[in-house]
Amino acid sequence: MELFYRVSFQEVVADALSLVEERELSSKHALERVFRQVVGKDREKVRGLAHAYVFEIEKWRAKIDFIINSVLKGSTVEDLDPYLANLLRIGTFEMHFRKVPPAIATDSIIRVVKEKFDFSRAKFVNALMHSVEEFDVDKALKELKERDRIEWLSVRFSHPRWYVEYAIDLLGYDEALSLLVSNNRPQRYYVRANTLKTDVDSLRDYLEGKGVRTALTPVPDVLKVLEYKTPVTRLEWYMEGKFVIQDLASAYVTHVLSPEPGDRVLDLAAAPGSKTFHAAALMENRGEIVAVDYSYDRLMRMKEKMRVLGIKNVRLVHADGQSFKGREDFDRIILDAPCSSSGTYRQFPEVKWRLDGKKIGHIISVQRNMLRNAYENLHDGGEMTYSTCSIRTDEDEENVLFAVNRVGLELIQYDFSWGERGFLEIGDKVFRAWTHRHDCNSFFITKMRKNSKLYKDR
Repeated sequence: MELFYRVSFQEVVADALSLVEERELSSKHALERVFRQVVGKDREKVRGLAHAYVFEIEKWRAKIDFIINSVLKGSTVEDLDPYLANLLRIGTFEMHFRKVPPAIATDSIIRVVKEKFDFSRAKFVNALMHSVEEFDVDKALKELKERDRIEWLSVRFSHPRWYVEYAIDLLGYDEALSLLVSNNRPQRYYVRANTLKTDVDSLRDYLEGKGVRTALTPVPDVLKVLEYKTPVTRLEWYMEGKFVIQDLASAYVTHVLSPEPGDRVLDLAAAPGSKTFHAAALMENRGEIVAVDYSYDRLMRMKEKMRVLGIKNVRLVHADGQSFKGREDFDRIILDAPCSSSGTYRQFPEVKWRLDGKKIGHIISVQRNMLRNAYENLHDGGEMTYSTCSIRTDEDEENVLFAVNRVGLELIQYDFSWGERGFLEIGDKVFRAWTHRHDCNSFFITKMRKNSKLYKDR
């Protein structure tokens, strides 16, 4: 059955996968773009299935590619045309993960290949899909485990090899294995009460009345969603801006900063806006928040969200957080720095495949430039949070040491009420959450203060 007018389901998924890879979009935003071009009576009904396909293929890509590469002769899936490679991933996913009958999975892919490529390529794909069908994954993984345990972990749990090695060095084998397993579990949802419009107790009562079972968390205005009958984003209170979806550790950042009504606050990497909006609520819409981001489109989405949430004390600025300078110094700064996103694999599995040595070097350079700029924008004695959704010490503890030893910021001994402590000599003064321990994104938070008397070499 054709699900779409003149567009097959496999084409929709392949188009989205291509956007994820080529434009580095999230699965959600890639599908939003693709669905602008899709028409037909079953469009909305199939959107959820398409998202599940893209999300799961990105999650299990290492294992899917292992299967394809094992049956390819003299090449790898990375050597193929990217669109063709994604079609092969879809077919392999359907056979080995969704248990679609091989003949149906193969036929669906071949139809697209004939339309997009040529007969010889269709013949090649047909033969390859038959080999994929017959491939014994369990046997191949057992043999791989005997040859190279790290590579086996990488394939079996579908993580980059560098991540597996890094996690083992950081946490030890057993803890690292728990992290890999946890990253592949279904995403955990948290909701934060928008205290400009309601309180957490009223929100909990409302959600339970709508069939959403929740639990309290260590963050006072955040609830953990345990189960639901209707997705929370379809509820009236969400549409009215009485609550937002926000990860537990992410929401903790603003509480650590503790902005007060009347403060001047700077958010140096504001979009998509979760921490900016949270700060506005804690400040009761009093004072001023300057929200800076390099993406104009993302700022415009923030503007619309602010209207829904009833936020009135935020000024949006399209600028680079590495160089923005305010007219006056700020009381507090939020620096949730652009990072490797290596703590968000459960939520955004596509980011697993984007990092290499060159990129991490650039990311750390940007983070340090933003730390220098945060110092320049703080008044003496002003406080800031530095946070990332990364597990890497070179983005976290090492950057804090850079800020202390080279910039002039001083580390505050904050009394973190939950989570774990970190690494290196400042480990007892920083916060870490872990997906496998705390059922949220792996996250790093620290709090610092500007002290102009400290030695700085910028």
